[in-house]
Amino acid sequence: MISAPTSNLQEPLWINPMGGYGDMLMVSGVIKQVFEQNHFQHFNLVRRSMYRSILQNHPAIKKIGYPPPGAPIVETDYWRYPLDGNENRPYQILSRIFGLPTPAGEILYYPGSMDIDPLLEKTITWGQKNIVIAAGSDSPRKTMTLDRWRLLIKQLKGNGFFIIQTGRLREEYIGNSYSLLGLTSPGELIGIIKRADIVITIDSFAMHAAHLVKTPAVVLWGPTDPGIFGYPGQHHLRGSLQCEQPEKCLSAETSRNYDIPCPLGENHCMDLIPLEDIYKAVHEILK
Repeated sequence: MISAPTSNLQEPLWINPMGGYGDMLMVSGVIKQVFEQNHFQHFNLVRRSMYRSILQNHPAIKKIGYPPPGAPIVETDYWRYPLDGNENRPYQILSRIFGLPTPAGEILYYPGSMDIDPLLEKTITWGQKNIVIAAGSDSPRKTMTLDRWRLLIKQLKGNGFFIIQTGRLREEYIGNSYSLLGLTSPGELIGIIKRADIVITIDSFAMHAAHLVKTPAVVLWGPTDPGIFGYPGQHHLRGSLQCEQPEKCLSAETSRNYDIPCPLGENHCMDLIPLEDIYKAVHEILK
């Protein structure tokens, strides 16, 4: 049985945020449902700079700061619980952690503006069909090699698509795309994705953002399982797993692997996704 610590109205629970931006969109959606059921139920957020941009101004969050000794704290590390593709997906586990019944689907929420800066929007030379790509991750095991991205983008651009690359400033630019690396806040990135026709992404924030704004997405998978972490309705492509023990690649028990590239080299599962399947998925979506 999963349950959060209890608190009274004078002492809100402190949420200790753990995970990435996409995980915070799920937490945001869950606590908004809690607040909608009981407008007296508020939370405090343990201050971590990277999460403020996602959860600031959330109607369920009373304060962002530092919990005093002995304060009741709820953790958001859903991956510590058994995961499967049924009622034990991340959003469903988070819902139970915060005392909600297990939901059938995921309702994400972003409390800030999801509009593109007008100057940025005018700067982008939009095409008739626009594709946002999100190639980067903190874990090299979740990424496809840049050479394969270059081939993919070259083919898509040759078919008349306008390609926008999003991500952090430190990521490497992929040729033949319009770079927004390091230029967007989470809300602006959501706005860019909302404006696009399709998103091609790995298991990352862009996948969650596409689900939030209902933009069609082609999601590329390797060590993580789309049946657990992916959203129904998105187009999932997974490379064949060559590992003897693929479940030991990325998991709660093997967090040390997160920053280490796959030792299989050219047989890394992310690089075994046929590019032709990605082209086909894009065209199927546009039909």
